[in-house]
Amino acid sequence: MRRLFILSTLPLALGACANLPFGLGGGGSGAQAPAPLPEATEVSAPAPEASVAAPVAPPSTVTASAEALDTVSEAEKEAAREAAAASTGGELGTVTVSLGDPAEPGLWVKSGLVSSEQPGTVRTGDGEAISVTLRPIGSGSGGPQISLAALRALGLPITGLHPVTLSTS
Repeated sequence: MRRLFILSTLPLALGACANLPFGLGGGGSGAQAPAPLPEATEVSAPAPEASVAAPVAPPSTVTASAEALDTVSEAEKEAAREAAAASTGGELGTVTVSLGDPAEPGLWVKSGLVSSEQPGTVRTGDGEAISVTLRPIGSGSGGPQISLAALRALGLPITGLHPVTLSTS
């Protein structure tokens, strides 16, 4: 059991006011002896109950696999491969891409090599190519990015940096 000691300080505070000048304390110019201090009074407080906090649940996490986030069908990827093989567009240049926003669907590449969205082709050093939408990358967005579906269609790992060649269609 815990014990608390409470002193009554009100008489002490009022006694001190009696000695204030200008009649504020009500004692005037005569000095009064301060009131005696009261005795300490013992008060019992209940002992705190032992409590155990409920375990905190871990934050909800969204774990999605690359398969779940890649919403482009195999038929669409095959059509993109065939379209890239038939493409006769001009080469824009080589960039090193990394995975862009995996939740952004479609076959696309964002790069500073284009100033407006347009159809194009992306080709790896191994010769794999698919038809994609070329998008300009905004300032402050980092380096060139490629969609999750495009990486998978090209057979590239989703981690790492990959040199690719971009062409217009």
